[in-house]
Amino acid sequence: MEWDLCQLLIDCLKKDESTVNAARLSGLSPECWQMFLTLATTQRVMPLLWHRLRQKRLDEAVPVETAEAFRDASRQNTLRNLRFYGELRRLLSALKPDGIPLILLKGIFLADAVYGNMGLREMNDIDVLARPTDLARIAEILTDMGYAPLHPISVATTLKSAHHLPRMVKKGYAGFEIHWNLTCPDESYSIDPGGLWERAVPVHNAGCDALTLSPEDLLLHVCLHTSYQHQFAFGLRPSCDIAEMIARFGSTLNWQAITERATSRSWQRGVCLALQLARELAGADVPVDFLERLRPSDGTEAILETARAQVFTDKKFAFSVPAPFAELLETNSLLDKIRIFWPRVFLPKAIISAQYSVPMDSVRIYFYYPRRFVDVLRRHGHTLKKHQQNDALLKFLAGRTKTIANWLARPNH
Repeated sequence: MEWDLCQLLIDCLKKDESTVNAARLSGLSPECWQMFLTLATTQRVMPLLWHRLRQKRLDEAVPVETAEAFRDASRQNTLRNLRFYGELRRLLSALKPDGIPLILLKGIFLADAVYGNMGLREMNDIDVLARPTDLARIAEILTDMGYAPLHPISVATTLKSAHHLPRMVKKGYAGFEIHWNLTCPDESYSIDPGGLWERAVPVHNAGCDALTLSPEDLLLHVCLHTSYQHQFAFGLRPSCDIAEMIARFGSTLNWQAITERATSRSWQRGVCLALQLARELAGADVPVDFLERLRPSDGTEAILETARAQVFTDKKFAFSVPAPFAELLETNSLLDKIRIFWPRVFLPKAIISAQYSVPMDSVRIYFYYPRRFVDVLRRHGHTLKKHQQNDALLKFLAGRTKTIANWLARPNH
């Protein structure tokens, strides 16, 4: 029954009206409707699902109380996104006198400009791309707006070890992630962000002028984010984003440029797998010949099935086992465990300095490494204990995550 509901959700979310009929919905029991609502909520697609049901004139097959739950979720998401856009407008307005440009990333651009209705796309926070020289000033303005970083900000440390400043938050509002790049500096798929700025296009968003990525870079970024950076643990939403982008930009998308950039950045595997899933799960109109050119020789149905299973894993559960931790859990070699664990405890002094607000040149910094060790154990200790107790679901998740990460890391051939 669980997979039947997943398939029903997939069919309802696709724009094609022939994928589902009223009889499939009318036959659901109250318990199944509750499970269906829970599934849509965990997949972060409730407002979009209600929109699709209304588009397909299937809303009359939805029980009254269930329809009200859909409408309430849609209203709440619209109000939340209105607050998000209001905060973005405040930031853009404050940056204007300094002439500081921002490139809008992911949801904050997609909701309005691609989905065409800001209430259809759920968002966790506001992601923007800034030039490295502007990071400190942007953080200062956000602080004046009442935001505070989750960790002390060190621009120098961020440029060496991360692709965005520590998340800045304000109670009751969106968090801001101020990126200087789309990728961390030390990853095999890292890029120079210069080309992103050269190809950026102007956009009027939240009542202010800003920039966004070119359509090709925007599509590639969503593929990167869901594949390499999160091993498909973001559920159906990225596939829906991809389908909406392709529908929005249509024939203007330059698939040859997408191929060339994916290849030059060593992103082929993640891009191909993300687009395959989007085609299957969200009806994305990805050209078949493009996928054939991009697909690696070991791009089998098995890896597609593994990624598909990851999509339908609860996000919070999936995020409890990031790729390095999955590798740690799945290896039997003590030396390999040390190799994986050691660099995540004994971080560079610059990072320890930024995370724990201790001067890098102080001898006290060495006393924070035991604290780092304790913090890592506190964060992952419960998961480690469940794995040692042979928790079947956790073992399946760790195995899937490791399989996907290892496949993505293989050389392209």
